[in-house]
Amino acid sequence: MLVIVSVLCLIRPALSHPYPHDLVIGQYSVDRMDVDLAPLIEHLATQRPVNAPSDLVRMPQDDFKPIIGAVGNGYTLDTVWYRMPIIVTEVSAEPIDQKLYLEIAPTFLNTVDLTIVDASSLIPIWHNEVGDHIARDQAHIHGRKHIREWPRLATGKYWLVIGITTNSAQILTARIKSESVLIDENMQDTFLYGLYLGISLIGFLVYFTLGLLIRDRAILWYGFHILALFMLTAGISGYAHLLLSDFWILSSDALTGAGTALSIGTSVAMWSYIIELDRHKPTLFRCLIAYAIITCLCGISATSDIYIYFTLGFFLPQIGVTLLILGYLLYLGGKNTDRRKYYLYVIALGVPAVASIIHLLMLLGLAPINTFTRNCYQVASLVHLFLLGIAMAYRTHELTRRRVAANRHSTWTNQLADDQREFITMLSHEFRTPLAIIQRAAEMTSLHMQDAPDAVKNRISTIRVHASQLSELVNVFLTKDTLDSTNFVIAPKSTILAPFLSDFIKRRQREFPNHDIGLTDTGRTIINIDRTLIERALSNLIENARKYAPKAYVRIGFNHRSDGFVYIRVVDNGPGIPPDDLAMVSDAFYRGTTSGTTHGVGLGLHITNRIVAAHQGRMSVSVGEKGGTTILIRLPYDRTLTNNTIAAAHTDINPPPATASKGSIPS
Repeated sequence: MLVIVSVLCLIRPALSHPYPHDLVIGQYSVDRMDVDLAPLIEHLATQRPVNAPSDLVRMPQDDFKPIIGAVGNGYTLDTVWYRMPIIVTEVSAEPIDQKLYLEIAPTFLNTVDLTIVDASSLIPIWHNEVGDHIARDQAHIHGRKHIREWPRLATGKYWLVIGITTNSAQILTARIKSESVLIDENMQDTFLYGLYLGISLIGFLVYFTLGLLIRDRAILWYGFHILALFMLTAGISGYAHLLLSDFWILSSDALTGAGTALSIGTSVAMWSYIIELDRHKPTLFRCLIAYAIITCLCGISATSDIYIYFTLGFFLPQIGVTLLILGYLLYLGGKNTDRRKYYLYVIALGVPAVASIIHLLMLLGLAPINTFTRNCYQVASLVHLFLLGIAMAYRTHELTRRRVAANRHSTWTNQLADDQREFITMLSHEFRTPLAIIQRAAEMTSLHMQDAPDAVKNRISTIRVHASQLSELVNVFLTKDTLDSTNFVIAPKSTILAPFLSDFIKRRQREFPNHDIGLTDTGRTIINIDRTLIERALSNLIENARKYAPKAYVRIGFNHRSDGFVYIRVVDNGPGIPPDDLAMVSDAFYRGTTSGTTHGVGLGLHITNRIVAAHQGRMSVSVGEKGGTTILIRLPYDRTLTNNTIAAAHTDINPPPATASKGSIPS
């Protein structure tokens, strides 16, 4: 639909009406009411100074070049001068029935100075000024382009002198139209461009919403690209000038410049995601995304003279970026099995890429100005949108298919995990009683066989150690199963932290008398915790230190701060955790590169982290420069009870001085 509407805008036929006078322009005469002046206009190609419009008339023909078929002036802040000869020949005595109008485009030209000079006397006989930096005069007719009523000229020779100053490209089109033609064409074009802009806006909303829903950044950027083309078309077509210039005089400039910057930036970002550079070439991807963001931000300068430096600095690099993406797309198409998709992408990018390169070179004054170079990008961008719409529909279908398959696989995996969890839980419960019997029997046997040979004692000790390890493994699996359950909730109780940790350490010392564990830096902190789970979390940390650094000491300390958290530190002076393992030590079943044959399944730190998170806390792991591991657990504490306890303890230590009663006798 976008393509059909836009082609109608571009190839609409010129309207003509009979006219009783011959209006001779340059070297030929026409009897049409719609005269294209561009083939007759020439621009000053030298650096001669121009102080007045009459100076331009005196200059020799060699100083000028035609604006059609020759390269333009590109982007410049200097005033560019144009001239065109006019011959008015009266062939009838009948008066003119209709008014004539001079139509100047494009709309984004800042100021256009219009002067008609008498060829014989070199005296200006008509002067006017238009542009999107010129306040609109209510006395003149309004349209999507700059329009001024053509003066009634007596028979004779004249020069139309035009001076243009703009921060945009120096492109000029001019037509003389009768009133009826002007009204008919404006109604027709306004409807078609309005339809195109409406469809574009709907397209942006649809693809933007779709990109958010399915979380696909390529589709999201495609939506923004449609929005950029909407802004660009609103500026170039003159719609912004027609509807918004009364409210903001720079609206046409703003939408044209910002739309240009956004269309470049969003196109680069969109194609970077489409060809999946983020997966295959992450460094190149980051560079292109940074380039795209900077380009989009340059749209802020659209209404100032700074914008011209953006065009000069980014348009040529954009040609290189476009060719880079196109080349990589061709490379992917050659090595990928699904070539149809990449062929569609190549056409969708290649057609507008060639057209945009030609158009950019024309804007920069490096390629000649003609009908093709002026309009090729508009047509190609529509082909781009149309083919990308097909590509995005295919992409959406593929993403939907993959998500359905992923959901099925996820459901199957979850079911398998639930079955596995149930099986492990059942085995763990079944193992608990026999393991307890074995441990108890080994302890009793050890007590009754104090005088047995060392070989017998060693075997009994081996039975106790392995039974203890298996019992610990059962407890770990049961704890993980509890944490993974959807019905899992903690049972917090108000606990004074120092005695809780002290009792915990004493039990550990009785169980492992050869392991050096101590408590330091205690305070009067009251905390709401699930004691069983926190004991399990601390046991995992101490057990890790005991297994991987048997001769290292472990110190536990804590202090609370004014931020509402108590910080529990578990420090050992072992060899520490390798830096490559730090980011993954909390993952389930992950074992470090130095674990070797050490007994374990890789769940200790994972379970501790899950328990801490269930208490609205956070765990972090760090390693010292000379070794040693520090695990910091941050948990919220009860401020009110803690402060009251500290205040009460302070009162007991420092009682207030006694006051002597009235009439007492001092000792």
